[in-house]
Amino acid sequence: MNARHLLVAATLVLASCSNGTAPHAAQASATASANAAANASAEATVDGVVVHASTIANSDLNDISARRYGISREGNALFLLVTVRDEHGNAVPADAVQLTAQSAVLPDALAPLRLLPITTDGMTDYIATVAAKPPASVQFRIDVRKGGANATMAFTRDLLPR
Repeated sequence: MNARHLLVAATLVLASCSNGTAPHAAQASATASANAAANASAEATVDGVVVHASTIANSDLNDISARRYGISREGNALFLLVTVRDEHGNAVPADAVQLTAQSAVLPDALAPLRLLPITTDGMTDYIATVAAKPPASVQFRIDVRKGGANATMAFTRDLLPR
């Protein structure tokens, strides 16, 4: 695991995870606690590739992570990080899986969410930001496909006023 991945992982506190394995469809879900600093995440394994999705309020990002990913710490938004690794935490080719993401600030319906690939030190992560003013609940759905195998990760992140 490289220093960048450790740094980002240190900023993201896992609420809960659930794994599934291909070729069966897998589902993972988590709901953040009522704590404003809580984080929501999900993880799925598809044909030997581990996909992990986490969120953090952009204002809670540390300076190094904000600069690395080009994310503003100002305003009201959630930062979504999706990592794609093999079962040992090593890099996989950027096209190892196909990702489709959706998000919604409830009660709105899910809408497509563009994931931006960021490659550093041979590791490809996918990022996105979702504007959301507290109090709000933001729902995420990420579909993962590799060949005929697939998984769906769904979780909700609650943003509370500070």
